[in-house]
Amino acid sequence: MLPELRRYIQHISLSPDSINNDDAVSPLMKYLQDTMVILTENLVKENLTRVLQSLWELLLRMILDAVAENRGIQVEFYNRFQYTVETLLEFMHAKGEGLTLDDMKSGEYKALDEELKMNKCSSFELIEQYYLEKISLQKTLKHTRFGRISMKCYYDAPEQRLTVEILHAADIIALDANGLSDPFVIVEVCPHHLFPMAKSQRTQVKLKTLHPVFDELFYFHVSPEQYRHRFACLTFTVMDYDWLSTNDFAGEAVAPLSDFCWPGRPNASAAGKSVQPAILHLSRSKPSEKPIMRMLDARIGDREAQEFVRRLKEIEKSMEEE
Repeated sequence: MLPELRRYIQHISLSPDSINNDDAVSPLMKYLQDTMVILTENLVKENLTRVLQSLWELLLRMILDAVAENRGIQVEFYNRFQYTVETLLEFMHAKGEGLTLDDMKSGEYKALDEELKMNKCSSFELIEQYYLEKISLQKTLKHTRFGRISMKCYYDAPEQRLTVEILHAADIIALDANGLSDPFVIVEVCPHHLFPMAKSQRTQVKLKTLHPVFDELFYFHVSPEQYRHRFACLTFTVMDYDWLSTNDFAGEAVAPLSDFCWPGRPNASAAGKSVQPAILHLSRSKPSEKPIMRMLDARIGDREAQEFVRRLKEIEKSMEEE
């Protein structure tokens, strides 16, 4: 059975986009229908259910492997396998006579469904999801060994200007041989495709300290059409300045713009005096460990995807060179 299933999954994988989904999937379904007749005639209900569950899990793994081996190709490829999974789900459920939907829609099914949905996204949509995940992670950070940064933000609605005040950082990790660091902070509004005119800005370098005081102001033009997106955010990247080689990555934090920009927010001059500083804990994860990064990296001909990956790889490389 295994060689046959592999052959039919490969047939679906290699089918040209011009072929109808039904035609691509029909050889596999014909084989499964014939197999089902034999199984039904020779197995009692309890054993049949166990065999069907194993078969279902095997098919999901095969499709997941096929998708993993073919990253960065046309959306039609993923649409075809999405159709395949839906067809198999209906077949195995058999209008309530086969496997239950609860049993089938768990574990590997969820992983495959998520993989297919993500691969069908545009590069911009994947980048937006990347920032949504970072925002979600930031909200869970209560304490980390990479330190924290203190900042204020306030929005001038008439001017559509966001003021970012970087106050200080504390407990930055030591990245120099003397047990200290020479930290500075890069602040950006992200993602870049939402803010194409915005330039990254940076604080001055503070020498030989793990508790730098910056007290610097930065300004960004942010329109309501930009800040209304859930994925729109500020990123704070703490780097250790290196006189002779590449700067080292010390940690990063993100803050959604929705925390600072909304209609009716007090004007900037009033907010600057009254708003309480926000404390953001720094994280230091490797971008390559994220599935979204692998998907974007596989899109060789996509300039936006490759530029986004390149920037994150530079950060990861600085971590490896420490």
